[in-house]
Amino acid sequence: MATTYIIKDDEKTRKWKTPHGELYIIKDRCKGCGFCIEFCPKKVLVESKEFNAKGYHPPELQEDETKKCINCGFCAMICPEFAIFSEADAQSKDVGQIPEKEIPIPESPKIPEIKKARDVLTGEHFWNGDVAAAEGAIAAGCKFFAGYPITPSTEVAEHIAERMPQIGGVYVQMEDEIASIAAVLGAAWAGVKAMTATSGPGFSLMQENIGLGAMTETPCLIINVQRGGPSTGLPTLVAQSDVMQAKWGTHGDHEIIALAPNSPQECFDLTIECFNLAYKYRTPVVLLMDESVGHMTERVVVPEKSKIKLVDRKKPKGEPGKVKIYEADEDLVPPMPYAGEGYNIHMTGLTHDERGYPSTIAETQERMIKRICDKIRVHADEIVRYEEFMTEDAEVVVVAYGITSRVVKRAVLMAREKGIKAGMLRLITIWPFPEKKVRELAKKVKNFLVVEINYGQIVLEVERCACPSKVSFLGKMGGAVHTPEEVLKKMMEVCK
Repeated sequence: MATTYIIKDDEKTRKWKTPHGELYIIKDRCKGCGFCIEFCPKKVLVESKEFNAKGYHPPELQEDETKKCINCGFCAMICPEFAIFSEADAQSKDVGQIPEKEIPIPESPKIPEIKKARDVLTGEHFWNGDVAAAEGAIAAGCKFFAGYPITPSTEVAEHIAERMPQIGGVYVQMEDEIASIAAVLGAAWAGVKAMTATSGPGFSLMQENIGLGAMTETPCLIINVQRGGPSTGLPTLVAQSDVMQAKWGTHGDHEIIALAPNSPQECFDLTIECFNLAYKYRTPVVLLMDESVGHMTERVVVPEKSKIKLVDRKKPKGEPGKVKIYEADEDLVPPMPYAGEGYNIHMTGLTHDERGYPSTIAETQERMIKRICDKIRVHADEIVRYEEFMTEDAEVVVVAYGITSRVVKRAVLMAREKGIKAGMLRLITIWPFPEKKVRELAKKVKNFLVVEINYGQIVLEVERCACPSKVSFLGKMGGAVHTPEEVLKKMMEVCK
């Protein structure tokens, strides 16, 4: 049974009356982690201006927001110190058994206030791609990271592990990659921007739950810093060998969005864009980096926070009891509520109807899976980004992405010096594939040359779209980047 201690409203315990019950906070138990404030679905908890006996600011219910509290109990569930609980918790055996003597009260409360760091580090920095991507995620509002360290993506996790506590976010090192992406999906449904980072084999382990994310239309970010494979392959060396895995790694029909940066600056910028796309289209998004870009250190300019455009999730407007959480608007994207906001939420990887209820009816499978695919396909023109370099009069266009595009740009300039009309199409958006642009170029270009660090992946897509142009391929294995001379030599062969 509950003790009288926890229901007193005295200098150590605060009590609020809400429309759905009472809320209690034992101020001196709080260690100031802020989890209850961060995860409160109604945002009614704030930091108290007063210090507790440990020198922290305990949470308190805003006096003018008491009517908004729905007594959902999220704050009580997530509090690691049992410092906060609802009326229902106060009657429970577990809370009642917490002995008062467990409350540690230090002799001196004079602990300096911990100042929170900035979430957007506006200014010029010298970062590698992994760190830039981590900072891009934080600038995008990411507050939850779950992952398992794996080369060459480890610096993403290391940097975020240091930064998350500074901004009130959560970093969790999971037992493996399967659990990591599962935790990310759960956090996204709880209402926070969530992400993970991994490399080839870890990305493979995540595939089943990436499919779950596609089926449950869960917005989140997966950073894959590619390395040589298959299997454990070349852990510390570059490759672009996960391009097809990003699209076809999981089973069933679905679409994916994947972007490929070629510099630390783009690692920062495109990470923000990935989150925006994830929230706009309510789907997992992949940032397909490669080892060389991830470990490349360059100047990165971070803009003012006010100039960073962020897309928030579209929220339902109907009454909680009547809203179907998978019923799409005209843009084919359903609004998405947070768990705990009062809406009926049924999450399942099974084929489901607009309510989320499992269904084996053929019409339901046809309708739902087609919409999940079409919400990406019909908006492909809005999603696709690419860079053209000297393609206006080109007779041969080299298709490249990631680190390879930097080498190709040099090779194109060398070819021009030799009188070869060469150009480059750099894929920034890998998926959906920019097929409209390739078809457009194929009407005036005789030859395409695809350069990538694998044994032939994106070249298959170019071949599909470039007819009647001739498509050649220059792959590279062994964990190294092409040299400009190698690309130039191949271009000269193609143009003979």
